[in-house]
Amino acid sequence: MELLASLFLAPATWTALLVLLVLAVGAARDRRWLRVAALVLTGAAVLVLGQLLLRPVVDGVTSAEEGGTASAPPLPCRIDGKPADQVVDYRIDLFPVVGFSCVLADGSAYDTGRVPTRATPLTAALAVLAGGTLYASRRRPGA
Repeated sequence: MELLASLFLAPATWTALLVLLVLAVGAARDRRWLRVAALVLTGAAVLVLGQLLLRPVVDGVTSAEEGGTASAPPLPCRIDGKPADQVVDYRIDLFPVVGFSCVLADGSAYDTGRVPTRATPLTAALAVLAGGTLYASRRRPGA
């Protein structure tokens, strides 16, 4: 299952980056530098989103969902110094920071550290910069 998720996620990310690169080269040939900057920033946001945010989450979910011998607690929850024997479930945190957390029997949870904590703000910042640059590139002077 983990292999299947990785086989889909990596090509989708790299295909999007290739398309953005081709568009950026076309814009550079026309000397539309703000558009080039917007496309490069969008490519960086796609790369960070696909490789730093989504891939660790997908890998964590697929390894947690694998059944069989020694499947409890889920593999991502087996961290030294954490109460892995009390884990009853896992959850995907989306706000304020994307992450993979293990839920304990008392309802509390702990983050596994699979997703870098700086990846969510970095993705958001790159997306805002790309959007602002794209907006600036489409504005016409004097309009």
